Amino acid sequence: MDDAAFQQLLLREEDLEESFFGEEPSAAYDPAFVSGDESGRAIVDLTNMLTHGTHPETTHHASALFTNIVGSVVFHHVAQFGNGACRQVFQELFDAVRDCAHYRMELNDGVQLDITRVELGPVEVGDSGFLVRWLSTVDHFRIETAWVIFPKDDILNFINIRIPDESEIHRLAGIAVDRVADLTGMS
Repeated sequence: MDDAAFQQLLLREEDLEESFFGEEPSAAYDPAFVSGDESGRAIVDLTNMLTHGTHPETTHHASALFTNIVGSVVFHHVAQFGNGACRQVFQELFDAVRDCAHYRMELNDGVQLDITRVELGPVEVGDSGFLVRWLSTVDHFRIETAWVIFPKDDILNFINIRIPDESEIHRLAGIAVDRVADLTGMS
């Protein structure tokens, strides 16, 4: 699979029900761990590794970022791994999220967020996955975010959504897994 074909796995503006516009995904890169336990540090390290494609077994990676005028955000990242590493990275992410109740991180613009896990559960998409809900606070602002993370074959999808509607989260995850199945011919 070439890079152009791999880019086709990403969500697109027309997949989103609200009026979103695409942005340069680097705006979502490089949070830095500030405080919390080791599982919080692992979450930051693993998500940075995914967005940059720096895992040694990464063969392809791509990202898309969409925002709208009311502050909703959809960040979609896909990575393909060789040598069975997809399942390993997925398990490391799940373990870190499961073990982490709270951490603090700093965004690349200097804003620090306190992140608290609100909910964690399985999601039936791909080859199994999980949905985690976070509450991020900065000063008096509260931001609800959900992540859906799931493997399909050797491709890991990570969808970070600041949209409170759970049905929309599941709908976007369904689109993402269908794209992997269409591209790889594996259903």
